[in-house]
Amino acid sequence: MEPDSGAVRNFRDFLQLYNKMTEMCFQRCVDNLNARKLDLVEQECVGDCAQKFITYNNKLMQNFVKTQGEIVNRRVKENEEEQKSLEAQQEVVMNQQVSAVS
Repeated sequence: MEPDSGAVRNFRDFLQLYNKMTEMCFQRCVDNLNARKLDLVEQECVGDCAQKFITYNNKLMQNFVKTQGEIVNRRVKENEEEQKSLEAQQEVVMNQQVSAVS
């Protein structure tokens, strides 16, 4: 059974985001590579960094979804108006053809 391409893409996006967060927080918070474990300050920094990144990403996605909805609604309205305009133009042409035949 082949995996769903949407699920694979979502998983790949998640991994890229996770890797970006990990790299960013590591660079910001880890100063000493001499110890095997993070000290207390580094642990707190990484926790805060990860929480800020997650909160930022959630807000970004909420704004993206909201904006995309508004864009889709605007395009639907524009398409409906364009369709009405085309129908009106077709009616004018048909009326002209009927008048010419009469």
